This record gives sequence, structure tokens and C-alpha cells, in this order.
Amino acid sequence: MKISILGTNGFLSTAIAKYAISKGWTLEMYGLQSPNDHTCDVFHLVNLMNSEMDCTSLLDSDLIVYAIGAGIQANLKEGYNLIYNLNVTAPVTICNKLKELDYKGCFVTFGSVFEMGATTEQRYFTEQDVLTSLCPAPNDYTVSKRMLSSFVSSYKHDFTHWHFYIPTIYGAGENPKRLIPYVVNAIKNDEELHFTAGDQVRQYVHVSEVPRILDLALSKSLPSGIYNIQGSETLSVKEIVTKIHHAMGKEVPAGCFGSVQRADAGMKYLALDGTKLKNAIGFEAEKSIEDTLNDY
Repeated sequence: MKISILGTNGFLSTAIAKYAISKGWTLEMYGLQSPNDHTCDVFHLVNLMNSEMDCTSLLDSDLIVYAIGAGIQANLKEGYNLIYNLNVTAPVTICNKLKELDYKGCFVTFGSVFEMGATTEQRYFTEQDVLTSLCPAPNDYTVSKRMLSSFVSSYKHDFTHWHFYIPTIYGAGENPKRLIPYVVNAIKNDEELHFTAGDQVRQYVHVSEVPRILDLALSKSLPSGIYNIQGSETLSVKEIVTKIHHAMGKEVPAGCFGSVQRADAGMKYLALDGTKLKNAIGFEAEKSIEDTLNDY
């Protein structure tokens, strides 16, 4: 079994790589830097902003995972060209190259629940809901991911291509400015906390669930298609902050909500309906936020 991962030191790519190592798979990685937190059998230096990738080295891979992206972390202020090139142009080009080279394995890309946009509905959204949403998009990240999903849903290919819509992924090693590590670190260091009103609802899946899905998809010969990954918990920001405080033996301080604004605050309810994937391979998320707090 050989897996090739495009993207080396990202949060998701690292989790997939570590899982591959634990399974004894041959692992090749492609990116700007060699892996920092694990080993691999072969590393390929690739800069997708400067040149088109030579895909011939991918052809003997049973599984290729495109885990490169830009724009998800607003605080990084990544440029428009970077966002659209890495989220749309590069994966589309690779898809077409793999088709041209008659690739026979499985290719993986990722969409996002953020593609729903600023919806006012409060329910779990199906793959079709996300793919066809016309709700306002708050940023270029959302627009670029919609573009990729639209392409994947329509283009013709002979290899297997899975496109997974993911909710908010979390776990040890994620960006410390994201919600869960931000709260945990502030409590540990006795620092002030500042949030939006806290009423926006998000669905959460632990990062380790994603490589488990890929393994299941391979073993069950999952057909090509777009699939939702449904997280184990769907909670408001207030509920998450309260849950973390109580797990750490603290009470939520007064006045911490409503003190900041975020661009995604208009997306009030973002949750995925994972029925399609569950019926296909039997996947159900297992880990909870409270169970994994010690990892931080």
C-alpha cells in the first residue's frame, strides 16, 4: 500500500501521514518543506505557486491525498492569488493530469462546510445542500472551495475520486489561535478571553477521524463522489467555551462574549449530515472534545 500526500506540515496532512506510518504504508510527501513531526519514505520538493507539478511520480500510488490549501485561517491574511491557486487551479490541474496519464488509484480532495455560506437555516446539511448553496459567501476561501467542489461534481474521470466536505477539525497541533487551543491556553495561563456573541453553531470532528475514513473508504471500495464527514458534536461557541471551562474546573468569566467581531459570525449554523458516508462505509465519529482536551 502506497500513499502520496500533497502538503507536508499542515494540520490535516500531518495526521494522515502519522496514521499511514502506523499502518506500515509506504509514504511519499510533496511540499515546500520536509515533514517536521514525522518521517516519510520519500520527500518531493514542490512549489505549486511557481510551477505545474509533474504527476508521473504519483502514478504508482494507491491513494493520493491533496491536503494543500490556503485561506482557512483569516489571521494569516493570505493573498487572493495564493488562495485561488492552491484551492482551485492546482487541484484541478492535478485531476486533469491524472486523467491524462491514466491513473488507476484513488484521489482525495477536501471541501468545507463553510461552502454553505451565510445560511439562516438550522439543520444538518446534505452534500447536495452544500454543493448548490447560493447563500452569501463571506470570504475568498469559501468561494474558492465552492469552485473546486463544483468542478469535482461535474468532470469526467476513470480513477476513483473522493471529495469530502469536512466540518471544523480539531486536535492537538492545530493553530493555537483557533477556538479550542485558544480557550485551553487562556485558562492555563490565566489570561482574559474575548469572543463574538458566541451564538454561532459549528460541528466538530477530531482530526484523527479523517485518516480513519480514508482507510475505511479503501477497504470498502467507496465509489467516487462527494461525501459529508459528520462530526460527533454540534455546538455553539458558548457551549464549547463552557464545556472546556467546566472540564478544567473553571467557570466562564463574565463579559467575555460580544467583545470581538469575526467575518464568519454571519454563518450562524454549519453542520453536515453524514448519512450518505455512514451508509456507504459505516463511518461514525467517535471522539468528543472533552475526551481529547488532555492532548492539548
